[in-house]
Amino acid sequence: MTFKQLNLLTDWPMKGPFDAIFCRNVMIYFDNPTKARLVSRFQELLAPGGWLYIGHSETLLDTGRSLRLKGPTTYQKEG
Repeated sequence: MTFKQLNLLTDWPMKGPFDAIFCRNVMIYFDNPTKARLVSRFQELLAPGGWLYIGHSETLLDTGRSLRLKGPTTYQKEG
C-alpha cells in the first residue's frame, strides 16, 4: 500500500490495475462533468472485481457503467 498526494484534475502518474480505490468525501467539491471524468478514470484503473469506496454524501450519477453498487458507499467493478 502506498500513500501519496495526487491532484485529481491533472495527469495521474500511477498505473493500474488496483484492487481498491478510496475516494471518500472528495467528489462533492466538483461539478457533475468533473465527477463523471473522475469515475471514468477510476473504472479504467480498477482491476476486474476491484472496489471503489466513496463518501456517504456522494453518488456516481449513473456514470459508473461497469460499477455495481454493493453497499451504501461501495461499488465493485464487473468482470
